[in-house]
Amino acid sequence: SRAVTLSRRQHATTAIVSQPTFFIDIDGVLYDGPDLINGGPEALSYLRTKGSGFLLVTNTTRMSSTEIGHRLKSMGYQVSTSEILAVSQATVEYVSAHYGRAHCFVIGDTYLDRLFADHGHTVTREETPVDAVVIGQTKWAHFGEIDIARRLVEDGAEPIAMHKDPTWPDGGVIRIGLGPIVAALQSAITRPVTLIGKPEANFFDAALARTGYSRDSTIMIGDSPSSDIEGAVASGLGALLVRTGNGAGHLLPDGCDWELASIADLPLWYQNTFLS
Repeated sequence: SRAVTLSRRQHATTAIVSQPTFFIDIDGVLYDGPDLINGGPEALSYLRTKGSGFLLVTNTTRMSSTEIGHRLKSMGYQVSTSEILAVSQATVEYVSAHYGRAHCFVIGDTYLDRLFADHGHTVTREETPVDAVVIGQTKWAHFGEIDIARRLVEDGAEPIAMHKDPTWPDGGVIRIGLGPIVAALQSAITRPVTLIGKPEANFFDAALARTGYSRDSTIMIGDSPSSDIEGAVASGLGALLVRTGNGAGHLLPDGCDWELASIADLPLWYQNTFLS
């Protein structure tokens, strides 16, 4: 397929001259649920040959960075754990920075219990006084958990959501994401929910600080118009939408610099944009 280059922000290709760096979403960009997105491993290998650094940034809450790395390697990607920033890791780091060792009520997969325990926090699924209510992705959330969370927040716990993506791609099926869960809780409490992942500016700032990349020369590649593209634009990054995963069928967001049919088109786009 043919790479498509847009010029919605004319500064994009002049500010990012010859050595761009990248933040790259994972689910919907590199794989779709259990399915490899063809051309992904070759695209990342191409960036390495050009000396363009990248960090994989994901709102996936159901796996650790290590588990994500293992999954990517099983699909043919050559990546290290240090090249992955998962929102679950960013969330536990936020809790550690603000509370030291915290007592948390967690909504989400049981993997989160292990992650938080490994960082010295106490996790409960019962209605007991806590410092924070932490919301991660679970395939089948139920209102009983939200009911408990509301009372805990009203009693003083900080509500923390890893993100508020409305949907997530799962092998060709688009499933409900954290957004509806966060909205349900927010509608019943008086304080705002603290959001950690994309599109929050703090998440992109943390990624820049972790990598040392320049904001002006970094491009976010993602499939989600809201969390990836709008978040990148608001944070002063370049933005490239791929039409796989959540990107299929959506209008191009305002401020988006480029779009591609899939990550497989990245090498040709890179050559046409930065090397010609």
